[in-house]
Amino acid sequence: MRLVHLDLRRFRNIREASIDFGPGVNLVLGANGQGKTNLVEAVSFLSWLKSFRTSRSADLPTSGEETAHIVGRIAGGAATHEIEVTVGAGHRRAAVDGKGVRSPRECLATLAVACLSPDDPAVLEGGPEGRRLLLDRLVVLLRPPLAVLLQRYARHLKERNRLLKEAPGAVDPRLLEATDETLAQCGAEVAAARLDALARLAARLPSTLQAMSGTDLGVAVRYEAKWAAGREPTADALLAALRTRRPADLALGYTTAGPHADDLDVVLQGRKARGSASRGQKKVLMLAWKAAEALEYLGSTGETPVLVLDDALADLDPERQERVIQVLGTYPGQAFVTSAVASRDAVRDATVFRACAGTFEREESWAGS
Repeated sequence: MRLVHLDLRRFRNIREASIDFGPGVNLVLGANGQGKTNLVEAVSFLSWLKSFRTSRSADLPTSGEETAHIVGRIAGGAATHEIEVTVGAGHRRAAVDGKGVRSPRECLATLAVACLSPDDPAVLEGGPEGRRLLLDRLVVLLRPPLAVLLQRYARHLKERNRLLKEAPGAVDPRLLEATDETLAQCGAEVAAARLDALARLAARLPSTLQAMSGTDLGVAVRYEAKWAAGREPTADALLAALRTRRPADLALGYTTAGPHADDLDVVLQGRKARGSASRGQKKVLMLAWKAAEALEYLGSTGETPVLVLDDALADLDPERQERVIQVLGTYPGQAFVTSAVASRDAVRDATVFRACAGTFEREESWAGS
């Protein structure tokens, strides 16, 4: 699948734009603040119906406007589809081929996007929340129906935490036990889904990373579920942990064991990336992660998702920049890459756009140069 055409109105600093894209690498160049990220944010929004930059829908319309409008024409196999989205403060309406969607999964199935934002490499250094989100996005990309499972776990967790916050002695032990059993079963399913997605990614990540970095960085990824104590994260294991932690959880007023507290451990050359990897290593690792996501999606579905890599070449030396673009050039699907600068040698086969104050001009002179 690929995004053939995009129409934008009143989206961020883009008053109005109508753009035809190339089938391979689409490189968006321009100085900071010209709209490069806004453009690829809109592309990603068509797929996930959420921004990779903000949770506030009011931030998306152009200043002084109430709504933003995004329309994308997508080619997939022999068919062509259209996704249309209107978004503003506190509301969002989306349609696929003129029919209103009931779930974001319908857009993701029409236009699958694997997206890297400039903030994503930082998840290797920050708290576990960012790494869990990174993994859950992979879960949903590979198996969109599992979004319902993640939502169900969040509801069960919220209900248990509500019970834990009740006055001492006010909680019915039988109700709490039943809640624990439900949460344990759902939590084990979440852990199993994460482990499956991570195993599939881990099979593709080392070779992709080596191709982009030019050296074997010995990458390894591990899922950390302390409540499983090194064993298979089953419902029985989580239920036992919830029962053991119940007195402490009652005192704290929240649940301390479960997938919501798990982490992802990333290792480069035998050392944890957290605290030891350079900025360039973290950047190329996340670029390889997203490329591996796309390749796994292709392998499991036969469809090529769209790669969105914002500020992709920052923190990379010229050799790695060229390697990254070369790898993207071999990807059989479509990619969007934004950058303030790029070598003509690295992107000679890309479709290049110049961003300037929310407008985008195609630069024909780059092709084949």
